[in-house]
Amino acid sequence: MDVIREFRYNAENGCLVPAAVVKSGPPGRVALGPRYIEFHPTFPVCYVVNELSSEVSVFAFNPGAAEELIKNESCKAEPGVPTLDLIQTLRTIPEGFPGDMNTCGRIAVHSSGLFVLVSNRGHNSITVFRVHPEGPTPGLLSVAYTQHTRGATPRHFHFDASGQWLITANQDSDNLKVFRLNLSTGKLEWTGHEYQVPSPNFVCSVRPHTAHGITSTSSYLRSSTLVQGSPIKAHL
Repeated sequence: MDVIREFRYNAENGCLVPAAVVKSGPPGRVALGPRYIEFHPTFPVCYVVNELSSEVSVFAFNPGAAEELIKNESCKAEPGVPTLDLIQTLRTIPEGFPGDMNTCGRIAVHSSGLFVLVSNRGHNSITVFRVHPEGPTPGLLSVAYTQHTRGATPRHFHFDASGQWLITANQDSDNLKVFRLNLSTGKLEWTGHEYQVPSPNFVCSVRPHTAHGITSTSSYLRSSTLVQGSPIKAHL
């Protein structure tokens, strides 16, 4: 159906009520496939990755509409004004690459708020979008850089705690690759470090912690394979 459904949650009675429906891309378009939504940490905008159309749609968040939804404490479904307004849509892959040969994986807003990143499964790349803070609508995007993931089907990726090192999980080539993000330009550079993992589809960086005088750290994969995080950081 290519839509984003908004719900109103009432913490007092536990009700979750349908409130509004928003198209996940431009009007009249079909086969968009909204996959994930991410909000910017400071600007009133959010980003939706449309898996099937290989696009990112940018939405302005309307606080006034959200306040009106919150005021309604009823557990009955009453259509309201959507809190999201579409303001921009961009492709995640080059114009010359066939759209039917790619689907998007993950979308993430960098902790600095300067970049939005999307993984492309088929084009096998990470596209870095620059977030523009200026203008009447802060949060609009432009393509900063596209980096091949040096593996097939980057289903997931994750930054370490510093926000400088990005790890991609290349599901169909059975490996992890480590990249460095240039926070000035948005360029991703391969570090030369790679790790063999059977069909990784999720990766997460976990900060080291000390318990009872023993320091432990780990990164884990949903592929039921445990990877120690400290060696990865030690090689960077």
